[in-house]
Amino acid sequence: KMNILFISHLCGSSFAGPTYSVPKQIEAQATVDNIFWYNASAKGKEEWKSLPYYHDLTEFPDESIYSLPDPFNKPDIVIVEQFYNMARSNIRKELVKGKIPYIIIPRGELTNQAQMRKRMKKSLANIFMFRKFARNALAIQYLTEQEYIDSGDKWNSKHIVIPNGIDIPATVKTEFSTDGIKCVSIGRIEPYQKGLDLLIEACFLIKDELHKANCTITICGPDREGKLETLKEMVVEKNLQEIVLFHDAVYGKEKEKMLLSSDVFVMPSRFEGHPMALIEALSYGLPVIATTGSNMRKVIDEYKAGWTADCNAKSIDQALMKMIENFENMKKYCRNSIELSKQYSWKLIAKLQKEQLHSILNCDKEK
Repeated sequence: KMNILFISHLCGSSFAGPTYSVPKQIEAQATVDNIFWYNASAKGKEEWKSLPYYHDLTEFPDESIYSLPDPFNKPDIVIVEQFYNMARSNIRKELVKGKIPYIIIPRGELTNQAQMRKRMKKSLANIFMFRKFARNALAIQYLTEQEYIDSGDKWNSKHIVIPNGIDIPATVKTEFSTDGIKCVSIGRIEPYQKGLDLLIEACFLIKDELHKANCTITICGPDREGKLETLKEMVVEKNLQEIVLFHDAVYGKEKEKMLLSSDVFVMPSRFEGHPMALIEALSYGLPVIATTGSNMRKVIDEYKAGWTADCNAKSIDQALMKMIENFENMKKYCRNSIELSKQYSWKLIAKLQKEQLHSILNCDKEK
């Protein structure tokens, strides 16, 4: 077994994907390796503190790898979760200056699309801190091949691809609506990244067809950027109140109930890392409508697990139309969705991670 140190800076925000994906990844890895999870924050979720491998600033306030207990003060490898949250961390400096091998999982932060947000601030940070941090890593771990393509080799020429995982649910969808089509979109209310403006515009382009099919799209999520009212005004302006609906954020059992009562999951994102909400929906048997920005277009098409689109309203409306035209075949799409989701079980992901880390470390020793 390897001694792996996971470094994160998570505050436990309920609307942030890494709040769910990072603990699940670490939990899976702890079944095959010796793990120490150091969350460089004092605001982690209470439930994390009961985990035997979880530690944070309240225990180790120095925020230094060298102050951690043996053998994790000299681990076989460090896995850094996310990228820019290391800006104020002393650990980033230790990794750059020291000889501790590490990889970085940026979770979408290095893509060209993500770099356009707060572009000036990120450009300066990259020049003075982060390019060296990325280049000194043994590798960058991307969640999908598309994330790597959208990020490129300019950060680090060495990369690996290991996706997010899911817990396979005990209950899956067996029946679909007989009096219409119920679509759902679950995620933060961030119109630009999540492509919600594109979705509303697409619905406007085929409003009559959606009405005829009695199709509704319920958008669930927290209003992180204060843009919910703007979206609602857009829906009213385009007279889509009977088609596009809004719902508060859903979690846990409420989210499961929402998924099982829906027919199709919609993700019109302009960019993502590897969206857990999407692979969770697939695991419940929901066919999906997803854009290229979801980073899962290729596998969705390969498995025929739904309908895909470019990141524009016209292409999304065509995907919606294909969904309407193929609704009678939903059980076939359901089976395909479940089959696709099986490759993302956390057990398989942990095994793949172990193999890739061994390969990276062996290559480094041969230099």
